Amino acid sequence: MLFLMLTVLCSVALGFLFKMFARWGVDGFQAILFNYATCVICGWIHLGHFPVQKEHFDTPWMPYALILGLIFISGFNLASLTVRHFGVTIGQIMQKMSILLTVPFAILAYGESANWVKILGFLLALASIILVNWPKRSTQEKASSSGSKMLWIPALTWLLSGLLEVLLVKVQNERLADTSDPTFIITIFATAGSLGLLIALFGWWKKRLQWHWKNVAGGIALGIPNYGSMVFMLWALNSGLEGSFVFPVANVGIILLTTIGAVTLFHEKLSPVNWLGIGFALGAIALISF
Repeated sequence: MLFLMLTVLCSVALGFLFKMFARWGVDGFQAILFNYATCVICGWIHLGHFPVQKEHFDTPWMPYALILGLIFISGFNLASLTVRHFGVTIGQIMQKMSILLTVPFAILAYGESANWVKILGFLLALASIILVNWPKRSTQEKASSSGSKMLWIPALTWLLSGLLEVLLVKVQNERLADTSDPTFIITIFATAGSLGLLIALFGWWKKRLQWHWKNVAGGIALGIPNYGSMVFMLWALNSGLEGSFVFPVANVGIILLTTIGAVTLFHEKLSPVNWLGIGFALGAIALISF
């Protein structure tokens, strides 16, 4: 449970940093790029040697690391588009609703436990994700104005978020990689960073992106908790916790703490529906942990 709690705390830190980027004038895409570089450096320090070695390309987990790296960078860009066209609320919901894929996959493919208490907790988790993020009228109008032609953006955001978690469950359950060794996740970060660098180089060349050191600083600040969130997630799965337990509790915990932090630190207002969602979140965590 300690690793799961650390995963949640690191992920909440990421959410607050993204929120501050707009105030600091940090370009999100470039910060994400330098974040991946920071993650690789963190892994280098953690392991004591450069994490990506030639012999790793012959391991059974390498194809998954390459695919996950592509999902990382693609998912970020799609999440940004979702926020731009549908608002932050819809973007948050679509990413966290990934458990609609992850939990059934873990139960059906690997026979993870599924009693009525856990199923009820899962349903409460889904309800809490929607209610805590229930949009205000302005957000609803923004989503409506985007039109049905753009609905593929949040749909694909949800699909990639779910696919990422499904592949992590597969790698862990089939012991394709030693999840106690950060080499696997570092390779994912390196792949995502390499793809992002190609996009950034084109953007700098075409003058569509503007270089600034504050983007580097933002990426470093982002990379440290990002590295922690993924490593702790793998360690939580490796500790014996089931994926059908880890991902719902992590997603609900992240939204719960992020919402509480937004109220206390940024003085955001919550509606009665949002508070009902927080109550559902606490109930979901209790039931899934039962």
